[in-house]
Amino acid sequence: MILLSIFNNETFLLVAETLIIVIGSMLLGILLCYINSWGLKSKYQALDQAMEEERQRTAEVVNRLSEVQKQKSALAEEVEDYKQKIADQAKIIYDHQMKARQQEHEYQEHKTAFDSLHAALDTYEQRIKIIQEDLEKSTSKRKPSRKISQPVTTSISFEHVSKLIGRQVTENDLTLVLGVGPKTAELLQSHGVDTWEKLSATSADDLRKWLDEAGGIYKTQDPTSWARQAMMASHGEWRKLRVYQESLRNPS
Repeated sequence: MILLSIFNNETFLLVAETLIIVIGSMLLGILLCYINSWGLKSKYQALDQAMEEERQRTAEVVNRLSEVQKQKSALAEEVEDYKQKIADQAKIIYDHQMKARQQEHEYQEHKTAFDSLHAALDTYEQRIKIIQEDLEKSTSKRKPSRKISQPVTTSISFEHVSKLIGRQVTENDLTLVLGVGPKTAELLQSHGVDTWEKLSATSADDLRKWLDEAGGIYKTQDPTSWARQAMMASHGEWRKLRVYQESLRNPS
């Protein structure tokens, strides 16, 4: 009766109903928390796995970057080595070029000296040949001869002189004198000097005075040797004249 009266009590029923609701809510909350925690755990595991994969990728990228940096350093060293080799080669090439230029300059100097010596040798050989011819001629003149020599005509004599001198020679041709050209010959003739003998008797001072008065290119001429050349020509000393003119052309 007591229990029945208790169950029939509305307050008790309300409390019981409230307890049932609270307990159900708690159980439902626990269930929802369990379900939610299970989902978060799965997500956490997936996220942790993704982070681990990202760490591995990052480590691989770092390793690759390290290798690339090493390769870059090695390439930089090779480039520096090549630059140094190129600089060394450029210096060697420059030294060879300077040496070649110096050798070329020395070669030109030696060639010039050789050409000068060769020209001087030719001149001396020519002079020796002329002197030998003069000696042979003077020797032949000293030999006694029973025959009376016939006078040589002027044309034959000057033909021989022309061959000896190397140019056409006529009697009293003032241009035969080295340094006297056609215009200078006209200038000398205007002062009465129209033969070799007259030119040989004219002093160098008078010749210089006439040249200075004429002016122009005449003032650059040197008449010092004209009288001596004219004297050789007037005396018929053609070989001596040739040797003397060679010495004037090549004073060395």
